[in-house]
Amino acid sequence: MRPTEAGAVLAGHARHVLRRLSAAEADLADLVELLENGAVGIALLWDYAWNRADVPDISLTPLLDDPTVLVAAGHRLARKRFTTMSELAEEDWIVRTHDHPVAEVLERSCRAAGFTLKIAFEANDYQEALAMVSVGLGVALAPRTAVRNPIPDVRVLALGTDVPARRVLLAHRQDRLRAPAELVMHQLLVDVAREYQTKA
Repeated sequence: MRPTEAGAVLAGHARHVLRRLSAAEADLADLVELLENGAVGIALLWDYAWNRADVPDISLTPLLDDPTVLVAAGHRLARKRFTTMSELAEEDWIVRTHDHPVAEVLERSCRAAGFTLKIAFEANDYQEALAMVSVGLGVALAPRTAVRNPIPDVRVLALGTDVPARRVLLAHRQDRLRAPAELVMHQLLVDVAREYQTKA
């Protein structure tokens, strides 16, 4: 069998196997519990350096490091591709609500840059934050993967190592025999993450 034929067969097998998958969303503690009790076979997790998601008996596969970026619109920095936190001391900030980890990223980054965070608005999710940014209510931080398709007039600026990146992980129980669909999805996610890192 030629490589292209083998690839087609494998792709067809993957499509067949993945028909049996379902997806759910939960916070870290709930995802770990779902893994531990066998309700889910694999889970996507993310963490930061100060709150690592290292859990006994859970195997973690690092997929990618997801840099934190600045989103701005109609802004003095909006024509730039890169900025630093020290340039943002006077900004009005839009932050995630409900003690979201990216709010802690922002607080830590402002403190490290020597200024106190000035919160203008709170947003329930990244799309809401982007909408607020787009009408000039402030600037915001977000993981780069959350703003891959920003709305018109919103610019995404790199912040380099000024702001911590989040680590995206694939998790499964070490002691559990994984179903074929889980193995296929695991490899697909590894491949997609590798391709994303290459293009980023």
